[in-house]
Amino acid sequence: MIRQLWLAGAVVLSLGACATAPAISSTQVRQVVSTTSFGMCVGYCSTRLEISQAGAVLTRSSRGGRGGASLPDQRFEAALSASEWREISQLAAHTDLSRLPDTIGCPDCADGGAESLTIAGASERTISFERGAAIAEAQPLLDRVRALRERLTRAE
Repeated sequence: MIRQLWLAGAVVLSLGACATAPAISSTQVRQVVSTTSFGMCVGYCSTRLEISQAGAVLTRSSRGGRGGASLPDQRFEAALSASEWREISQLAAHTDLSRLPDTIGCPDCADGGAESLTIAGASERTISFERGAAIAEAQPLLDRVRALRERLTRAE
């Protein structure tokens, strides 16, 4: 009888260990930052999207290379509803970047562009990868952030 209780307890504890817990709590997520850049580019070559409870800010920057003129930065802002921020912060809380290398693939090789994702909370972690790449561990968050970037870019 004692052996069966011990075995049952061990099974319950092991099942609890298998549950997927968030990397951080959604209330600890302060900011999500996503960038894109192209090395061989004229015009607006870099973007930085900063997302927080206060809203979303997309900044586009130019590079005057290859005879191009330097253009002024563009800034687009959008307020986020409480439910939008809650969705993004929960996605970020369930995205564990700690097991990924700092650089995945070959960002901006063959002028394919580079992208990065930063989650800032109790700690901060950034990964860089090829623009548009699928990163399984972060895909739901990447999809949401990319959709927000597209929405703000179309607002111009």
